[in-house]
Amino acid sequence: MLKPELLEQAMIGKYSFCSARDCPVVYFEEQGSRRFTIDDLRVRVGLKAKEDPIPLCYCFGFDESHIRDEISRTGNSTIPERISRLIREGLCACEARNPLGMCCLGEVNKTKNRLRETLQR
Repeated sequence: MLKPELLEQAMIGKYSFCSARDCPVVYFEEQGSRRFTIDDLRVRVGLKAKEDPIPLCYCFGFDESHIRDEISRTGNSTIPERISRLIREGLCACEARNPLGMCCLGEVNKTKNRLRETLQR
């Protein structure tokens, strides 16, 4: 996820993901002081983004606005089911494409539920 000119700096050490929404640090060295911020990455980090586009699914290109628009039109979103089907078909690469290094489906479902609650009030 790092910009190419920063890759060599990350070759040493073990890094963790910072999930604090208001913190600009994305990756931090567990046993050191090296950190990489949102400005050091090639992609936007959905958990850190505050304005559209807010990425949710890095494999299939869904962002928060896709879910919001679908809920506004239909009252629901089928995006989590569509992602699940694509995952079953073996088309997912979350470990490589998602800055968290794991499947996006949990965050997609949380976002769907939050937006559905907010938009249906």
